[in-house]
Amino acid sequence: MDTSAPWRAIETPETGQAGSGPGSGAEHPRLSGSRLLLIGAAVLVAASVGAALLVAGNPSGDMQVSAAASDSAHPAASQAMLVIEVAGAVARPGVYSLNPGSRVGDAIKAAGGYSPDVDPRQAEGQLNLAARLQDAQLIRVPRRSDVPAAGASPGARASSGGPLNLNAATAEQLDALPGVGPVTAQKIVAAREQKPFGKVDDLVTRKIVSAATLAKIRTLVTVG
Repeated sequence: MDTSAPWRAIETPETGQAGSGPGSGAEHPRLSGSRLLLIGAAVLVAASVGAALLVAGNPSGDMQVSAAASDSAHPAASQAMLVIEVAGAVARPGVYSLNPGSRVGDAIKAAGGYSPDVDPRQAEGQLNLAARLQDAQLIRVPRRSDVPAAGASPGARASSGGPLNLNAATAEQLDALPGVGPVTAQKIVAAREQKPFGKVDDLVTRKIVSAATLAKIRTLVTVG
């Protein structure tokens, strides 16, 4: 070794270290890159597993949210419409779909209201405009030219458009009176078969209708 060049005395160790240094220096970046790739792969796997578990736990979540939103936007969609027919003396006879809870008056209004040939006295006596509608119900508004229904007794009405004869009217005619439903109409028919009515007030004294109901129909019925 040439001691006249003192830098050579330390050149070889440094060169040796330098020879080993670049090797180890190049190795560290490779190790760091591998670790980053492994971490990235692990994150992707974890995200995929989490998404799969979320879908498996609630496979129809989107449909449930959409259904709930639809129900809130259309609260009446689950309620069935009432399909009724309006015939007789109305402007537009036909079949109509009305909301649940609608009344007879609503059905007549949907049909355009009364036509000019309506018999107002018969309409008042036969139709309870406040009665609730039922599905498949027929609302027939009487005309002036209407004849008594088949099966009705000849004395069902005292005169054309006059009051109903309690001793002769059919159950259907009695049912149309304000405040008188099918059950009460049948009671009236059964009571007169046992004993004919002598006066209108017999409806109350024989406990068939209340005094309030009689006040509504007093001018619409007779026992003549």
